[in-house]
Amino acid sequence: MQQNLVARNFRLYNKAYKIMITYEKWLNCVFGRSYNQSFASSKINNLDVDTTFKFVYKTLVNSGSELLRFSDKQVGNGLYAMLADSTNIADSLKEPSISAQDRTAAIRAIKILYTDCFEKRARPVLSHLDEPGASAINGICYMLWEVTRINVWGNKGDCEYFSLSLEVLEFALYLKNPACIESALHGLGHMGSFGTNQRVYRIIDNWIKQGLTSRPQLLEYAARAQQGYIL
Repeated sequence: MQQNLVARNFRLYNKAYKIMITYEKWLNCVFGRSYNQSFASSKINNLDVDTTFKFVYKTLVNSGSELLRFSDKQVGNGLYAMLADSTNIADSLKEPSISAQDRTAAIRAIKILYTDCFEKRARPVLSHLDEPGASAINGICYMLWEVTRINVWGNKGDCEYFSLSLEVLEFALYLKNPACIESALHGLGHMGSFGTNQRVYRIIDNWIKQGLTSRPQLLEYAARAQQGYIL
């Protein structure tokens, strides 16, 4: 009897605790701490899936303004904590209780992360060549599609997340910052090894034919990405 009462009180406390967590507190927990602190934070891990999803979506959509208060290193660590496949936060993006429309909107919001954060804050250097001058944001920009596994959730080439990821990457491929282009090529190169080489090949081939870059290093990287041979 006493155990049941304790369990009931814990559930009531936990429910109230979750409701008390505001977006600002969550944002500071994810981006204002080290990755290990964020990963271990009960304020993050105890959140219900719906609230977590809303917070992730809000952060992506408002990444150009909400993340300005944080340093490049904090943004890099926070995005890793938010999108890495090893965290509970990223799982909210594939939660069946979230409508398909909302999940689609959240994945597409990664385009805003590219335009409003990466495009503006990543230095225009290439990480696969270890060019000097990179910021901490260059790291997560370059490694985003290795950190997250959104593109391989479900049935890989046949799943909605894979197609949405291709859409996001094709969009990023046409941005001006070489770091964003490199990130897109990096992600496409990995996805080309999932049995959908022709789709990836066409996306990259169309970009090459438009002659939008004057950097031969990016063209060489694009050719490797078409074959799935990227670092």
